[in-house]
Amino acid sequence: MGVVNTTYTFSGTDTITSSKLNNIIDDTTFTSDAIQGTTLQVVSPGKLAVNAGGITSNELASGAVTQAKVASGVATTGPAFFAYLNTNQPCPNDGSTRVIQISVENFDTNSCFNTSNYRFTPNVAGYYQINLSANIDDATVGDFGDILFAIRKNGTIFHNTGVIRIAAGSAEFAMSGSVLIQMNGTSDYIEAVAIHGFGTAGSAILVGGSNRTYMSGFLARSA
Repeated sequence: MGVVNTTYTFSGTDTITSSKLNNIIDDTTFTSDAIQGTTLQVVSPGKLAVNAGGITSNELASGAVTQAKVASGVATTGPAFFAYLNTNQPCPNDGSTRVIQISVENFDTNSCFNTSNYRFTPNVAGYYQINLSANIDDATVGDFGDILFAIRKNGTIFHNTGVIRIAAGSAEFAMSGSVLIQMNGTSDYIEAVAIHGFGTAGSAILVGGSNRTYMSGFLARSA
């Protein structure tokens, strides 16, 4: 049934019934003397008041607010993770690029970090704060050459956390860095890599442990 161009005037003691509402046009204005009790309160003609206690689960389901329903710059419950290299990983001085085998998670809120290929592929588009810390040891007698740790996006180095040439006799050192990266929420991924060239530390290793070689990240702002 379509809208009937008929109005009904409610009195202060009148009762609202479905039969009366059936003949009210869409833009009918309710006034405070037409509503009794505390379920509905009118603050001005045409405007209903929100309960002083605010909106609760009685009015809004817990899962009703999603990322798609909030402002574009609000980062609701986006992905966040912390993962680390579990055991020592060889990193000899051959100049090759090695993906750091970060395979153990402390947490991964949206299951976006893959412990098999060591990649973080977030499922929400936005800007991500990514942090990397890496620790390298010469393992036996030897000198380091040039060493680079980096965060790589989609197979291309996006940010160097550090590149350094170590003096002779050095045994162990660590570098840390962070960067803000835009991710599309579908196919974009990041990973950590290490490059060790020159020097004589042919048996160098990346040192495992949650406080030695690790990567973390979180959604700072949605797209």
